[in-house]
Amino acid sequence: MFRLFACCAFIFSLAASNSFAVTKKKFDFVVGVDGNFKAAVTAATNAASSGNRFYLFFPDGEYNIGTLTGDENQKTTFSTSNVSFIGQSTDKTIIFNKSINEGIGITATLYFYKADNLYLQDLTIYNKANYGHTASYQETGRHVAVQEQGNKYIYKNVKLLSTQDTYYTKGIRTYWETGEIHGTTDYICGSGDVFFEQSRFFNLKKSAMTAPSTTSAWGYVFNSCTIDGNVSGYTLGRSWNTAKAVFINTTMNQLPDEKGWGDPMNSVPQVFAEYKSKNASGGLINLSKRRTDYTKDGNTVKLNPVLSDAEASQYTVENVLGGNDQWRPKDLAKQQGAPNARLEGNLVRWDANENALCWVVFKNEKYMGNTIVNSFDVSSAATGDLITVRAANAMGGLGAASVAAVKDPRPYYAIDATAFLGGSVVQTPPGNSLIEGSSVSFVASPTKGWHFTKWSGDYSGTELTWKINSLTAPVSLQAAFMPTDKMVYQAETGVLIKDAILETKNTGFTGDAYINVHPQIGSGVEIPIHADSTHEAKVLISYANGSDVNRQLGILVNGKTQLASVDFEPTGAWTSWQTKPVTLVLPKGISSISLLTINANDGPNIDKITLEEKPTSIMPKMLRGLKHFYDARSKTLHIDTPNTASLMVEIYSTNGKKSLSFTNQKEMVLSPLAKGVYILKVTQDKESYSGFVTLF
Repeated sequence: MFRLFACCAFIFSLAASNSFAVTKKKFDFVVGVDGNFKAAVTAATNAASSGNRFYLFFPDGEYNIGTLTGDENQKTTFSTSNVSFIGQSTDKTIIFNKSINEGIGITATLYFYKADNLYLQDLTIYNKANYGHTASYQETGRHVAVQEQGNKYIYKNVKLLSTQDTYYTKGIRTYWETGEIHGTTDYICGSGDVFFEQSRFFNLKKSAMTAPSTTSAWGYVFNSCTIDGNVSGYTLGRSWNTAKAVFINTTMNQLPDEKGWGDPMNSVPQVFAEYKSKNASGGLINLSKRRTDYTKDGNTVKLNPVLSDAEASQYTVENVLGGNDQWRPKDLAKQQGAPNARLEGNLVRWDANENALCWVVFKNEKYMGNTIVNSFDVSSAATGDLITVRAANAMGGLGAASVAAVKDPRPYYAIDATAFLGGSVVQTPPGNSLIEGSSVSFVASPTKGWHFTKWSGDYSGTELTWKINSLTAPVSLQAAFMPTDKMVYQAETGVLIKDAILETKNTGFTGDAYINVHPQIGSGVEIPIHADSTHEAKVLISYANGSDVNRQLGILVNGKTQLASVDFEPTGAWTSWQTKPVTLVLPKGISSISLLTINANDGPNIDKITLEEKPTSIMPKMLRGLKHFYDARSKTLHIDTPNTASLMVEIYSTNGKKSLSFTNQKEMVLSPLAKGVYILKVTQDKESYSGFVTLF
């Protein structure tokens, strides 16, 4: 029996997408399961020499790292590159400290020092020193949540909570997406190019939001963000050294001072501007009174506070953060979709996903474990428990949770619905097993050019659809198909392999499309066929080769090579189609012919294959009582014939592949063959004998 092949349309859709398979990897360290945060830091440091990304996961909970890994002022320094900090949820996964003495350089909950390529998602990082103590907001109280000094940082769904200097940037390139930062004064401050996308900012005090100290090209860019808070009349920022900051398409639910920007601290700014700022109702804010003049230490500059359309269009993630290495943080932050989790007895299963790093399983929103396979043992769950699954992207960030599957005491029954080549079985609902009492239907879906013939197994009907209203036992079901034309098979009805694609742009082909193979070893197509008997057939391959050199393909039958390399000569143009004749041994019944590239060079385009003549069996009736016997000791086959003139002896495997042939010999050594049953064909004077020989 041949197992169900994936339909070519599905493979084509993958080839046309921008997704790439990710090497599967479980999280390296789960805090609270594998040890505390201090042990996690040690593990990440020890693993750094491998050059691989280290994945650190925090289940929901509060993590006091200030007293665990902090210095005397509860500042924790982290200096390992290529690490992902992944939380279960932004609001419930909280990493905190409570710094004692104030100061911008001595208080950070987390200080990322000379660490590059960090990724943080679904976390709250919280300095508890002053946050929530409103009386202290009027005093100088610099208590940092995150201080960073490195290149290529990504924050996805990250929340920072503190007061003054909450986020201290000293890095090179940083990307924020759908994050949130709370603070009082200068709570986003420092250097580097930082791009905030769809993030929220919460002002706790009527003061300056930002204090850029820009030595780079772009500074702070706020795009499609939201400003909320307890106060209005704040300023968007003040210059700390040569400052650059722009707010683009930002919604200001609490309005700033009409001047927009504050007095410089120690130098005049270079760029302070806005573009299409909106109020809480979505209307454009009048920017005509925004500040234009800045003076500090005898230096005066006049700036345009409003960006033009052309100027605003330059502030893209690619321009601001791309750099010479074409860094694309938005792509890295993309999430995997919610798995379609389903319980099958004590296993939760979901569809495989080549783009998922791993999956994390939760019971009633509590962490159970993570896995690189698409199933997980949930036997420890009780009746009524809710099981959910989330897929991780390449950086480890978790996407949306699956619909909760409820643990049920009823038994599950295995479902084995398969198809011979030429079609597939569509099962609704899907699953390798379903719970007792489930309603399930099976529909036979023939490939174009084929038709359904019958079911076998637990059902033997000929209708396209079979339905079970209430499942009470395991199901084993097979669908059989036959070709409409047993001689002609269009290539597009086959299964595409290794990035081969369907194309229609070069005219002259037959059917709906042709196959364009990819220049890598093993790219091509597997085409289902049918033969009434095991026989040696002449097969015509319709192809186009618009290049000026021969292109090669290997040809396999049922996955076994019959022709290791076949030359496909130039046809003069990609719209000129010719046929290439080859001879293949085809087994009786349904099988497949594969046409695959054999080197790193491209192959021809493939239109169809045609079986030129009706098959002639290699198993004719026994003739003249010709006898044979096999001597196992000498591994020699003996043919009982008085002479060897015009004698041809051929040995075939039971699937029709020729293994050995001999001319004018009646004693033949068969030692190259493995043990088993073989088909024997003997021809003499244009008459044939056939039978079986068993090697043991």
